[in-house]
Amino acid sequence: MLAAVALVGSVLTACGSGEDSQAAGDAPSAAARTSRPVHDPPATFATTGAQMPDGLLVDILDLDNRLVGPLPVTLHGSTAYVGAFDHVQAIDTTNGHVTATIEPAGEGLPEGDGTEHKAGAPAIVTISGTPALLTPFLVKQSGTGTQASHKAVEITVSDPDAAKVRWQVTLRLPEWAAEPSTELTATAVGANENTGVVAVSDNNSHAVTYGIDLTTHRQIWVQDGFAATGIAEGTAVGWNTENYEAHAAGHDAATGAPRWQGQSMVSQTVSALGPHFVLLQGGDWGSEKPYVQLLDPATGKTKQQLPIQLSKGTCVYDEKSTLVCHGTGAGTDDDAAFGLDATTGKTLWQLPDKQADRIAPEITTAWHGRAYGKTENGPVALDARTGQDLPTSPHIAPVLVNGSAGLALAKVDGWKTKLFVYPATG
Repeated sequence: MLAAVALVGSVLTACGSGEDSQAAGDAPSAAARTSRPVHDPPATFATTGAQMPDGLLVDILDLDNRLVGPLPVTLHGSTAYVGAFDHVQAIDTTNGHVTATIEPAGEGLPEGDGTEHKAGAPAIVTISGTPALLTPFLVKQSGTGTQASHKAVEITVSDPDAAKVRWQVTLRLPEWAAEPSTELTATAVGANENTGVVAVSDNNSHAVTYGIDLTTHRQIWVQDGFAATGIAEGTAVGWNTENYEAHAAGHDAATGAPRWQGQSMVSQTVSALGPHFVLLQGGDWGSEKPYVQLLDPATGKTKQQLPIQLSKGTCVYDEKSTLVCHGTGAGTDDDAAFGLDATTGKTLWQLPDKQADRIAPEITTAWHGRAYGKTENGPVALDARTGQDLPTSPHIAPVLVNGSAGLALAKVDGWKTKLFVYPATG
């Protein structure tokens, strides 16, 4: 059952196919990148983009060309940091060129032993006021003398502007990670003040989460059986494993001490949604009746019941004041979109609106007051607070965006879906 539990990042990103995007073409030159203005938020993107590395969409793209999992990509300024289990690539979002590669100091886990190890997106955190890139790598620590070799997680902190490693610390994984058939995923969850949080899980029923002091570079807590997926209000939220069952849970991000645990659920996802909420999607035992709730991060208590259309939908925090969500109508394939206040959880707007003769777009992401998506008419942008259409088409339906660029899906050769990066233009 736990294979169905989704280990997601601190933001559960709404995703769309982006089929209206155009495929790769000539992007601005590298020389133009240094003077490229920042658009906060972007209204438009270039109509041609550069293809991102292959393999980023494995296991997270469904048959309808919709993302069903988080991309292993983090945007910082004009750089996209792309995570893999044994390296991170820094990619110039102007032209798609790889400008640097960050690798672990330790030996990567060997290939050919039946394992397929995965990586989440690196996390941008702040250490004593300075930005840093937090990346966990899965490595092998060789044995010496009578000491057997074992698997470990190497936590690497880098300068996100220069893509240079600052320091590394290696932590031994629990015994359950030693089985060669175990598929491991290492996730940079984020940071609470100067405490970094990293989780490692397999695809069955095991997980472990570490708390690291980012100033002294030491482990300060570990919780075996807990998979953190995000941080909100000083609480690392995620799920606990108990007797092969999954429970939504919260632990103190500074100490790892348990704060709360919910009831056992099926096919649940647990994620921090903005600074004040935990998003819980799941089904009841027996009936498997779906539900979706906003929880209090500190107590786990339900603060808001969300529309049932979002039980299998996606939500994203715009990093300003609004939660923008997308799902399908109960028992239908019709799109439904909602805007929620990020502090109260109250509904600000919803689509479709039959009285106004408006349909619901497929929301792909939102950032700084603007929601992006697509309809049968092409890419669209909405005011995240009001849900009103904005006058200018963004040209693409980005699934990840910042002031410099947007990442969107596009078809190549008429059928292959690939990920492209498009510079922001206005």
